[in-house]
Amino acid sequence: MIMPVGTSNRRAAILAIAGRSFLRHGYADASMDGIAAEVGGSKSTLYRYFPSKAALFAAYVEEVGASTCAALAAVDVEGKEPETVLADTARAYLDLMLTPSALAVTRLVMAEAGRFPDVGRLFYERGIQRSEQQIAAILHRLAEHDGPGWRSLALPGAAAHFRALCEAGPHEGCLWGRYEPVSGEEIARAAGQAVASFLHGWLGQGNRQAVGRATVPSRWA
Repeated sequence: MIMPVGTSNRRAAILAIAGRSFLRHGYADASMDGIAAEVGGSKSTLYRYFPSKAALFAAYVEEVGASTCAALAAVDVEGKEPETVLADTARAYLDLMLTPSALAVTRLVMAEAGRFPDVGRLFYERGIQRSEQQIAAILHRLAEHDGPGWRSLALPGAAAHFRALCEAGPHEGCLWGRYEPVSGEEIARAAGQAVASFLHGWLGQGNRQAVGRATVPSRWA
């Protein structure tokens, strides 16, 4: 269902203000009263769009992750070597996960999930799990098109393994404040390393040549 333009704009404005409030105050201390006051309407109006603070936070997480989902959906599989498709996938994922907004909401959830398990669950389901499902869809398409040697890409756990390898380099460093931002060149090198490690570990020894082509970025080696 397509929202009327005014409704869509109002919802976007609420999400922008709510996002700033969550990041500034944390999930616990961000209040629907405060968000409604900043939006410039009554709390009842806010509740017509979002029935609870948890629903508002879930929508905010989806908004932050929307660009990642779109980037992964745009990865082209047809007519490309599997290594190229995997590198495109890793870059698309890292390009968005390393944005200030994505890093900020991840830190927020890490800080709040112990006290509010539902916040962690929402973040996992609406962010991480959805990205992983899109990565799995790409791996399945590769498994279908590239012969018996690539069929293990469709096995359970392949997408989770690949995603974890993507996050093992600059993403972890940025998340913990070791360094930020990361250049496009560094992202490309990290993507190459993730692909090489994935091919070696998931597909086996037949991909030693691919592993040999990758270089470990010295910044997070």
